[in-house]
Amino acid sequence: MESLESRFYNFNNKKLSNIESKNLKDSKKIENIESRFYKFLLALFILLNLTHIINANGFKIQEQSLNATALSSAYVAGARGADASYYNPANMGFLNDYGENKHEFEFDFSIINIPGFKFKVPSTNQGLSSFTYMEYDIAPLRTLRDSCRVNGVPLCPGVGPAIYNGVMGGNLIPTTVPLQHSPPDLQVVDGSTGDTNFMLPKFFYKSKNYSGFTFGASFIAPSGLAMKWNGKGGEFLQDVMIFLIEFAPAISYTYKDIFSVGLGWRILYGMGTFNNIVYVPLGISSEQSKNDISTDDKQNNIWLPEQKPVSGKNCTPSFDPDILQSLPGGLIPPEMESMLDMVKDNPVLYPILGLPPNASQLDVIKAMVAKIQTCLVGTAQVIQQSNGSDLSIKGWRIGASVKVGKGGMFSILYNSDVPMRFEGNVVADTVIGGPVGSVRMEAPLYLYVTMPQILTVAYAHEFKLPNEAKLRLEAVYERTFWSQGRKFDTEFGCDSNLFGKDVCTKFPFVDMPGSKLPFFTASPGSVPESFEQAQLMGMVGLADFTAVKMGNGWVDTDTFRLGMSYIGKKLRLMVSCAYDKAPVPQTAIGIPDSDGYMIGVGAKYNFRGFDIGAGLSQTFKDSSRSVYAGTGVGQLRIATFSIGYRW
Repeated sequence: MESLESRFYNFNNKKLSNIESKNLKDSKKIENIESRFYKFLLALFILLNLTHIINANGFKIQEQSLNATALSSAYVAGARGADASYYNPANMGFLNDYGENKHEFEFDFSIINIPGFKFKVPSTNQGLSSFTYMEYDIAPLRTLRDSCRVNGVPLCPGVGPAIYNGVMGGNLIPTTVPLQHSPPDLQVVDGSTGDTNFMLPKFFYKSKNYSGFTFGASFIAPSGLAMKWNGKGGEFLQDVMIFLIEFAPAISYTYKDIFSVGLGWRILYGMGTFNNIVYVPLGISSEQSKNDISTDDKQNNIWLPEQKPVSGKNCTPSFDPDILQSLPGGLIPPEMESMLDMVKDNPVLYPILGLPPNASQLDVIKAMVAKIQTCLVGTAQVIQQSNGSDLSIKGWRIGASVKVGKGGMFSILYNSDVPMRFEGNVVADTVIGGPVGSVRMEAPLYLYVTMPQILTVAYAHEFKLPNEAKLRLEAVYERTFWSQGRKFDTEFGCDSNLFGKDVCTKFPFVDMPGSKLPFFTASPGSVPESFEQAQLMGMVGLADFTAVKMGNGWVDTDTFRLGMSYIGKKLRLMVSCAYDKAPVPQTAIGIPDSDGYMIGVGAKYNFRGFDIGAGLSQTFKDSSRSVYAGTGVGQLRIATFSIGYRW
């Protein structure tokens, strides 16, 4: 056998030597063609990548190459060629499916379609009501009661005692003003999405095996989320886009074409924009409890009938009405307006209460009321517009493969988690309504997203067929650790020089000394319009943002994949199926997802060192257990086309 191989080698070597000079010009032509071919692919890739940045969608896209699309990603132990640099870098050093040790490049282009659908979802808008408490200054009231007499002669008969008795008895001037700011939605609201289509380009490369060492790289988009959601049911996501691209250089070492290990470095860049509406809890009824008035308040002549509110997380900062520039509508009920008019229409009372000439209702309030505080129950509408981006170089993947018996291959692959912190800006309007109005916050935004750890175990077995063909079967088990790391957590930058460390280190704020942010603006004509920045921040701090975190309750998931490939000299045919469990809670409002059932088919044709092919993947989403349950079965369709070259 050795002698035959030696003669065959010498024969070919002489033949090549004889025609070498003859083919020199042809070789240069081929090099020019290859150079133009690569430049064309590069230009095409850049153009399509820009398109993808605009249209990216879907949170986890595992099917990146044609092989993975057709095999439902049952392509780990059986990974060969250029795309092994991504799916299992350990396999780059083995001979490819044609028995060659060559450089390989592959360009893939996917079209992804998500048909639109309608759904019903429980509402998170509980409505919002408030109770405004007023503390009255007793000293002017006593003066009003006692000084309406001069030498025993009444100057304002019945007026002073009536006002005093009304406040002290709580009959004429109310101490608590209830308001309904916004009504709740129906318990179940409608939502919908339109058809979504987008394109996804990527490339893969691996070198020849040089004394056991092989080098490769991949450029793909592993994750993204972008879809417009309509109606009340879609407000939570409305218009959210997160896009991640990954560049991953890789290296492997193969020992005697039996055992191989591979290591890849994951460099991820992410960007996102978020325009959505959330209904944030501001408090519950039990937090409206009140405690007894303090002795100090009694001694300072400040008195509130019965009790005063606890300064809890559902109450705005109390304030002195002297800061008000105008009287917001809805703050004063009609019965109190009558009493205020009675006072301001009696000039005799002006010197007693220290009122200016032609006093207004607001002047009377400033003279009689010491403090005002509003406590809220329900949910406030928060309208958010934000953006952010990040570059992370902290990710890596490692794999190992070993040949088992005759035709078997066992592989194990681990992808590390990749923590990312998107930095950008946010503009958020907290809408309360009524005299409280709304408060706008402009602040630095930090969004935390962790690409999860993934552990994959795979086994592939090849069976020889006639005409030098073979049949490969592969089974893959995949464990994704979604429960670990941060998912869509948000924090807002806060200057502790302005607001203090005790405020700027409390969620959802993070300390940023010297930033002079966040900046707050109250709606015109509202009570908070006269507040200082710290008081406005206190109002925004009433919102319990932990209740609307998109990443709450995610769980680790198992995925099972089966793939079958027929590999001939020219033609490759592939078919597959898979089951992918959804990580998100099915009974909570958040990122919508459901368990997926996948099927895939595909084909490749090999000629003159080129591979061209197409693959199709169909995922059926079982939304029967999800709060986003709609009519019919959810679907995700992927069509991938590829062209590869070996040299």
